[in-house]
Amino acid sequence: MMKFAMNYSVEAKQLVDQGIIDIDMFKCPDFDQQLIRDAQEARHAYVHFALYAGQKNSNEVDWAIIDDLLKKTETPFVNLHMVAYSEDYPEIDIASNDPEHLEQVLEAVIHDIEQVTERYGANNVILENVIYRPDGNTQQAITKPEIITRIIRETNCGLLLDLAHAQMTSGFLDMDVHDYINQFPLDALRELHVTGIQRVDNKLYEHMPLSDANWQLVEWALDNIKQGTWPEPWVVSYEYGGVGPKLEWRSESKVMAEQVPRLFELVKNTQPPGNSL
Repeated sequence: MMKFAMNYSVEAKQLVDQGIIDIDMFKCPDFDQQLIRDAQEARHAYVHFALYAGQKNSNEVDWAIIDDLLKKTETPFVNLHMVAYSEDYPEIDIASNDPEHLEQVLEAVIHDIEQVTERYGANNVILENVIYRPDGNTQQAITKPEIITRIIRETNCGLLLDLAHAQMTSGFLDMDVHDYINQFPLDALRELHVTGIQRVDNKLYEHMPLSDANWQLVEWALDNIKQGTWPEPWVVSYEYGGVGPKLEWRSESKVMAEQVPRLFELVKNTQPPGNSL
């Protein structure tokens, strides 16, 4: 049965320790081994790596550290974010649909992925979709479902589907989020991330509390898994809150106490056909 995880935060650990919320494991960043040890005091912890395919900098990664974290936490996959930052492609307009530009991005991302699959094997690597914003620094090309599909098919890696990233991107592209996601290679689904989206000071943020629209999308995704339309991911991770200046301001215990039990129950009641309790 798939696991339920959430972003590690001091607040989340306190709620787990107090028995106010229940989870299977914590999802931890890769930059603080003491944080991982703190998480492991309460629950099993797995690592989400800050690794990016599309920047051609895999030679700068200390892979020995990655190996050590994988072993210590028994994290089953090495995750990569499929990216195409504008500073790495200065000659390409951010919203370009030129086939040559799309191929250029595709080749760069696949090149980086292959450096990782040669080390770990394609079956042990998962690829995450990112956010396109018209006023951001990510090329629209890397968020196109057809490009994501080609990357998955040509590398034989798994898909880490981030629902909030898809919801934000589809909104900026004026697409229905369900139509957008349904164009992904969902048969390759291995991990699922969920979190809320809210506008603060005229900027749209993820890692926020789940709104009604966010809940509906999560329920839709889990229903697809329950019906067997999508394969069962190994974990569903709730990405609200966290550590550090970027996430500490959105790590409210009240939100976790309200939303985690509902999510935990939803995940645990998602039993694909043929699975037994």
